[in-house]
Amino acid sequence: MPRNALFCPGGRLRPLLGVALCSQLLWPLTALADTSYDQLIRQARDGSYTPALTFLRQVPPAQQSAGQVSDHLQIASWAGLDAEVVSVYETQGVHRALPSQALGAVARAYRNLKRWDDAERVYRQALEREPGNADLQLGLAVTEADDGNPQDAIRRAREQVARQPGDPSRRMALGYALTRSGADSDALFEYDQAYARAPDKPQVLREYVFALQRARLPEPALRLAERHPGLIDAAATRRLEGELAAERVRLAERPSRTERERFDLADRALADYDRLFAAWSADPQAHDDRVRWRLDRLGALKARSRNAEVLSEQQKLLDEGVTIPTYAQRWVAAAYLGLRQPEKSAELYRQVLASPDADPADRVDDTSALAYALIESDRPEEAREVADNLASTTQARLELKGQPVGVSNDEWVDAQQLAAQMGQHNGDLPGSQQKLDALAEQAPGNVGVRVAQADVYLARSWPRRAESLNKETESASPRDLGLELSQANTALALQEWRQLDVLTDDVVARYPESQQVQRLARERQVHEMAELRVEGYTGRSFGGGSSGAGAVTGSRDYGIESVLYSPPINDNWRLFAGAGYAFGRFTEGDAQRRWQRLGVENRSRDMTLQAEISNQSYGYGNKLGARVAAAFDIDDHWQYGGSLERLAAATPLRALKNDISANSASAFLRWRANESREWKVAVTPSHFSDGNNRTEYLLTGREGLYSNAHVQVDLGLEVGASHNSKSEDVPYFNPKSDFSVLPTVNINHVLYHRYETRWSQQFQIGAGSYSQRGYSTGGVALVGYGQRFMWNDVLEAGANLSWISRPYDGNRERDVRLIFDLTYRF
Repeated sequence: MPRNALFCPGGRLRPLLGVALCSQLLWPLTALADTSYDQLIRQARDGSYTPALTFLRQVPPAQQSAGQVSDHLQIASWAGLDAEVVSVYETQGVHRALPSQALGAVARAYRNLKRWDDAERVYRQALEREPGNADLQLGLAVTEADDGNPQDAIRRAREQVARQPGDPSRRMALGYALTRSGADSDALFEYDQAYARAPDKPQVLREYVFALQRARLPEPALRLAERHPGLIDAAATRRLEGELAAERVRLAERPSRTERERFDLADRALADYDRLFAAWSADPQAHDDRVRWRLDRLGALKARSRNAEVLSEQQKLLDEGVTIPTYAQRWVAAAYLGLRQPEKSAELYRQVLASPDADPADRVDDTSALAYALIESDRPEEAREVADNLASTTQARLELKGQPVGVSNDEWVDAQQLAAQMGQHNGDLPGSQQKLDALAEQAPGNVGVRVAQADVYLARSWPRRAESLNKETESASPRDLGLELSQANTALALQEWRQLDVLTDDVVARYPESQQVQRLARERQVHEMAELRVEGYTGRSFGGGSSGAGAVTGSRDYGIESVLYSPPINDNWRLFAGAGYAFGRFTEGDAQRRWQRLGVENRSRDMTLQAEISNQSYGYGNKLGARVAAAFDIDDHWQYGGSLERLAAATPLRALKNDISANSASAFLRWRANESREWKVAVTPSHFSDGNNRTEYLLTGREGLYSNAHVQVDLGLEVGASHNSKSEDVPYFNPKSDFSVLPTVNINHVLYHRYETRWSQQFQIGAGSYSQRGYSTGGVALVGYGQRFMWNDVLEAGANLSWISRPYDGNRERDVRLIFDLTYRF
């Protein structure tokens, strides 16, 4: 029987209810009229049971009257001698016509000895004689509760309470029956009513304390116990203090008005545990409590993101042979995830979810954590399966008593949202968007769903659409963490740097332990770094006609350029400086070009501007070049821009070899439907110093064909055309006009992905045609292979090796080319 039940250890009635149930004593009216016997009985009533019991034990059974047997039963009951009560009844009283008070004593003895059936039988026997006896009715009620029939007990106790609501003993009996049925909140109400009517009775106080404890209200329970020293023993006080600390751990896990409040709760819990360990470390009787405190303390450490300490303490407990319970395994799993050990985290979360004692209230949260642990382990397909299973097994509505159609289940919305978001990690952005849009119609007021919608819009390259949706959501919950993170990421995409700073500063101050917040802070940190870009190429050409091998690039060529960007200045501005070198080998000799660049860049919402001056040297002295470029966003789909350039960088190296330079202009218009479809058209007129005017047209497009977590397949198309006003007597390749069409299939395969590290390979194959005025149309073939590597957000490098075969001036030329690039931020 629990220590905080209505009845004391060993099954005996606690004094208040016991006295109420034993309030009458049937005195013998005839056989025991002498003064000495009366004196013994009076002593027994005053608490001195031994003299009367000694006398009654000495009376031969054959000579005992029914009155003496009755007195023996009741006095032995007062003395707590339940075994003697039962023995006397079974040997001397079972066949006697005993009064209801004596039968009540026998029934209580049977109950205290946990002989429930016998106790019920005797109670019912007594009630046949005195059905209106409240003490007997309450005794039968608590016995029924102990015997596994709490509903009958509750019904019987409620009847007694209804007859006399102000009687605290009846309230306590009903509270006990409710406790046995598991209705701790309803039981607390009854104990509270008893306390309101008898606040000075120790037994009522004691049971009220334990009722508060069972209802998971340790703080008021401990406060009440402290106001009445000695009310409960040291062990019970110790357990209450431990439960108060555990309650603070639970509260620290829940959302609160500020992150500071959560931290304060966790810190108070840690201080509580330190105090408890100091007070009870030397007491061997507190061993089990100390183990429990250590387990609960893991939650406080996790709330403070002291993940390494969580794992260290868990290992110590395991070394001591302690089994980690399910509720604490959740904290360990979260700590592993926080320390970027997702494989171990996923394994633990699977164990937690499969555990028979797992709390159903944690199912959605733990399944979500498992899904993201699998994603971080680069197992997105498994994560999607886990999320889909949760979505299919979570009920949309909850059946509640008095609600014929039930009520909507918030956990169903969370499960559906998780399943929809898994599409983003499995390359199915359209499917993810479709599911979230449908879910938002079903749960229009759910902030989490709307934020998830905005995130998928951003992933689909629609930052303005995401921004608009977030603005609508802001009116409902302006400081929701998920909303602010989404707004910050959108601000980053829109080049709204000041908005990014405000939002990032706010969430870092409020939720510094959040991995999402740390990720956002890292992205801003990277944005504010200096940046070094290096690009280079080398190639060999074979074939060609009378103009020699490598009509365009030379038989052998290479080049490299490095550009260094400063950290952002006043949010929008960056200075940059760069230098480069290019070399080409032609039949008439080697060509070289050196240049140095100095410029400024402005990046702001809907606009990127660059202006630079350069020093150009290609064998005829130093010459001053300049360039301005701009790009403007109309909306999420359309962008236009252009540039003007003196001594254009795209001037053929062979022309520069012959002291022929070019100035150029360009204009482009781009349409992007989403992340997998975009088209761009560009026009570039150039004027060469030898009088030639060239106009180039280029149409490029990309259509996504297939996508999953590790493979993306795109269909590309490049259509180009050019016209030159002067096509003869020039030393560089300069067709009168030409036209080319080159469809390609591009495959990107992710070989390895873990957090900010990503390694992938690229395949490219294409086949098209090239037409040049004055020559027949010829085929074009392209095969390419490359790899890219990204590390820690600050380093990205890639290389691509390609082979292309195409005609120039009617002669087929084959070109093998290696292109590489590197970006490093510091």
